[in-house]
Amino acid sequence: MIQGFEQTIGGKQMQFCASLGEGATPHRVLVSEAGSAQTLVILDASGLLGALKVEFEEPAKLIADAIRKVQAEGLIERALDTGVIQEAAL
Repeated sequence: MIQGFEQTIGGKQMQFCASLGEGATPHRVLVSEAGSAQTLVILDASGLLGALKVEFEEPAKLIADAIRKVQAEGLIERALDTGVIQEAAL
């Protein structure tokens, strides 16, 4: 499942996408710039609470929550500024 979203960065409207990590049990959400395979942010479900959240939450809600977190914490901007993939808990 992939969800596209827009975010203004440096006064410019940019397109991004968030998707569940591959595998039988997705334990992370990956965020990248739309049209690019380059990962900017990885949100990982770590610990018991994170694993439960991934297991029982609807995929669309999980991705939407991840997008809100990425935007609120400025993780995309940091990744673009530093060139380093940002990692955070889901």
